[in-house]
Amino acid sequence: MNRNLKVHIIGGTGQMGNWLRNFLESQRVLVSVSGSKGVEDSTLKSSEIIFVSVPISKAKDVILDISKRAKRNTLIVDLSSVQQAVAKTLSQIPQPAAGLHLLFGPTVSSIQNQKVVLSVIKKSTLLDKLKVVLKNAGAEIIEMSSKSHDLYMAHLQNLTHFVNLNLAKVLLKNKIDLGGKVSTPPFLAQMATLSRVISQPPELLTEIQLGNSEGLSVLNDFIKTQQEFLQELKNGDREKLHKLIEKIHRSIDSTPKGTSNKQQATSIKQKDLPQKLKGKIAYLGPQGTFSHQISLTVAKESQLLPCENFLKIFEAVKSLQADFGIVPAENSTEGTVRETLDFLIDFDMRTNGSLNLPIQQNLLSEEKSLKNITKVYSHPQALAQCRNWLREHLPNVNMETASSTVSSIKEHRNELGVAFISPLLAAKLNNIPVLRKGIEDNKSNVTKFYVISKDINKLSIPTSRTLLFLTVFNRVGILRDILNVFASSNINLSKIESRPSREKVWDYHFFIEVEVSTNDERMDQALNILKQYCPVIKVIGGV
Repeated sequence: MNRNLKVHIIGGTGQMGNWLRNFLESQRVLVSVSGSKGVEDSTLKSSEIIFVSVPISKAKDVILDISKRAKRNTLIVDLSSVQQAVAKTLSQIPQPAAGLHLLFGPTVSSIQNQKVVLSVIKKSTLLDKLKVVLKNAGAEIIEMSSKSHDLYMAHLQNLTHFVNLNLAKVLLKNKIDLGGKVSTPPFLAQMATLSRVISQPPELLTEIQLGNSEGLSVLNDFIKTQQEFLQELKNGDREKLHKLIEKIHRSIDSTPKGTSNKQQATSIKQKDLPQKLKGKIAYLGPQGTFSHQISLTVAKESQLLPCENFLKIFEAVKSLQADFGIVPAENSTEGTVRETLDFLIDFDMRTNGSLNLPIQQNLLSEEKSLKNITKVYSHPQALAQCRNWLREHLPNVNMETASSTVSSIKEHRNELGVAFISPLLAAKLNNIPVLRKGIEDNKSNVTKFYVISKDINKLSIPTSRTLLFLTVFNRVGILRDILNVFASSNINLSKIESRPSREKVWDYHFFIEVEVSTNDERMDQALNILKQYCPVIKVIGGV
């Protein structure tokens, strides 16, 4: 799709219609919108694709009206969450047509990794173009018939709404406190789902319950099953009830894949990685940096790709010039490397574990004595890590910053009175003497490096911590509520870092490091509850 394609959205002033407009415009499509009435003939005739985003009960009349006025080759796409009834109408019009159900709400900021169901009524080359746009933006397209769609939705929507609406009625009738004063993690998870259901407009919930012809059959099955279960409770036969629950357990595996309560997640061990990191590995060069040093612990020199800055590392991994990247994430003295966090989101990267490197700073120079040193070159962070030593031993010396702890050596090594703060590896590779070893102020200084890639769990090695990215609904107490979710799920937080949103002034995103593995059942539980507070939740990976 490009700017030559014209799209019109009927109902584009509503929440989902407005979301669709913003999405299509971000994909460089010409978009116009209107309400469900009063659309000009000229608008319809000039549009190549017309989306219908109106209540299910109005969709039939709107589709029949526009089909009379639109060109015969115009693609008409209905966005209803119930499709069989609308599909019947779409099959009767002369234009190519399809049903497209976006399985997410208007608070989602990106369609990436979101599911959409496509029911093709009449094929069209325009439909192929639409599929390309959705796929290129990262959507997961699921094609099925309108009947299959409605049967799924009868379970996913009708049944879920039915259960939660009736649960709400019982809780309110019995005056149970819904604020979480007395609660359990499963109850909180259930309340998160309940809140999402009842936050939807009553008109929409009514449309879904009455509009899906598959719904009543599914609800009757549910009630029949409830009555059978209730009868077993009344009978009080413990063994029979146990067998019933055990059968459900066997049918639906209640243990998260790849883990168990007894399994202890372990940190990535550097000695385990050399055979794991295969292919090209990008790192912050040039040779001799700490990034080079840590990279050599997990790969051979022939595998390494030195990059001049962080941006180049992420670009190399994104473009598949490198299979992995090794980037500094946090220093125990200087704190978080925020550039790394920002690029993780900008490039949609994943973490596959972390590596810790004890940092020893050294003074390298061709001079034989400290008295002859007049200028010191190094990276700003290295200078900061040695500030007390420099103040004591080289109080009147000029400090010059460089792009890395190594980059200035070749350029300035032949100058008189010059020294460099660098790793021992740099001294070895550049054949320059070490004038003083271990000049860092903090002898327990450690830098953590992330192993990044385009895919999560690329190494298939368990990690004991997980890095999350969250965006939040901006309101008073939101951070407290998020922290309470982790506390109620018995998950400890090892780090929380806020970063300013680039979309709105004074809005923030959060990076949170939690002390559970990515496949821990507590993680699934917490993420489910967080959906009511966070429009975007991304598991970046194990660290």
